[in-house]
Amino acid sequence: MSNSQSLVLALDVATVTGWARGRVGDMPVSGSIRFGSPGASENAVFAHALTWISTVLEPQPRLDLLMIEGLLPPDAMKGSTTRQVRDRLAGLHGVVRAVAFLRGVYEIAQVSVGDVRMHFLGDRKLKSAAAKQETIRRCKALGWPVTDDNQADALAVWSFACGLIDPAHSIRLSPLFNRAIAI
Repeated sequence: MSNSQSLVLALDVATVTGWARGRVGDMPVSGSIRFGSPGASENAVFAHALTWISTVLEPQPRLDLLMIEGLLPPDAMKGSTTRQVRDRLAGLHGVVRAVAFLRGVYEIAQVSVGDVRMHFLGDRKLKSAAAKQETIRRCKALGWPVTDDNQADALAVWSFACGLIDPAHSIRLSPLFNRAIAI
């Protein structure tokens, strides 16, 4: 994909999902959404996710790329999370990917957390809490208003996707400059 006007939707999929949408080179719109109320059943969470993504992916304007932050390997969170949480995340990923495909979005990709952190922060090995704080700080430095780390993570994924489409995007947002620059 090489069109610098490509429309990209980036997601940090979880029960509270961060999202960022925009054309490469433009200011993205972003936010976060909770699927279901706290304590909702798995089915209620999946139904809310299905309804939301179906609305977001209305046929026009059609996305050129859906970029999703990938699931961590099963052993990555061993002892830190439950099987139920891992299963929920996998189910949410499935819901999102299926709806995107049915809506005619065939460019669906995922990116590792480490690759996003390297692109956006210049450090793939930051611990989770520090990385979340730094991602929020970086978004604000770029003039992207954020209200939580889910939204910030989605913006970082969006930036990564834009950099794949137009490498000059990565240069303009390089952590070396700590702000967007015009080239």
